Amino acid sequence: MTLPHAPLLTTQQLTRRYAGLVAVDHVDLVVPQGGVHAVIGPNGAGKTTLFNLLSGLVTPSEGRISFAGADITAQSAHRRAGLGIARTFQNIRIFGAMTVLENVLTGLHPRLRSSLGAVIFRLPSFRAEERDAVAGARAALDLVGLSARAADPASSLAYGDQRRLEIARAMAQNPKLLLLDEPAAGMNPAETVALGELVRRIASAHTTILLVEHDMGFVMRLSDSVTVLNFGRQIFTGTPGAVRSEPAVVEAYLGARLAAKLQAHHG
Repeated sequence: MTLPHAPLLTTQQLTRRYAGLVAVDHVDLVVPQGGVHAVIGPNGAGKTTLFNLLSGLVTPSEGRISFAGADITAQSAHRRAGLGIARTFQNIRIFGAMTVLENVLTGLHPRLRSSLGAVIFRLPSFRAEERDAVAGARAALDLVGLSARAADPASSLAYGDQRRLEIARAMAQNPKLLLLDEPAAGMNPAETVALGELVRRIASAHTTILLVEHDMGFVMRLSDSVTVLNFGRQIFTGTPGAVRSEPAVVEAYLGARLAAKLQAHHG
């Protein structure tokens, strides 16, 4: 896939400190418009902290974040969601007692504009917005292959389907940028293959994806570019092919044996 040159998201010297620990250390990230960009690294490298910074859950100690040409460093998580940044989490966060459809509808809150009075009195403007929200939620479930389970309790879904439900909830926001935090974690091989196909569909529909994932085969198959973090520092950014042979990455993360295996499999 050929990516446009204009970046959708950039960070400049992005840093997050916790007392004496530097979790993210002066990272300059560039996420092009379109395609799949992966962030990899060993445990404790700062990947989830980076996602928390980008989505607004954590405030930077230093640095700047730009999205679609605007400085969003001081914007709240709610505001960033409204601008078009959606995410999933490493640990599944669904409401088990609610239906699958209701779970997706919770993700649409940043897009709702009705006043409190319109909601209380169920004015025509609110009813129209409610119909649009349900239609959007059903479209998101159709995208991930869960439309037939819309009325089922979310707790009744298999693990892989719960992961896809989280993606549907994020996609219902119609995001420009989707942050996927270890979406394949805990999945069996068949579920991982299906997830890869879903990620490709989302990317082909013009949603840019930023992916954190430990499954290196999954990363190498799907990604257009890869950034490697180690102890919070950005040590490499390049193509999946280049990352397999970069000495700093092999030493810090892949190890010679895995690097050789990936090179033989994909090269």
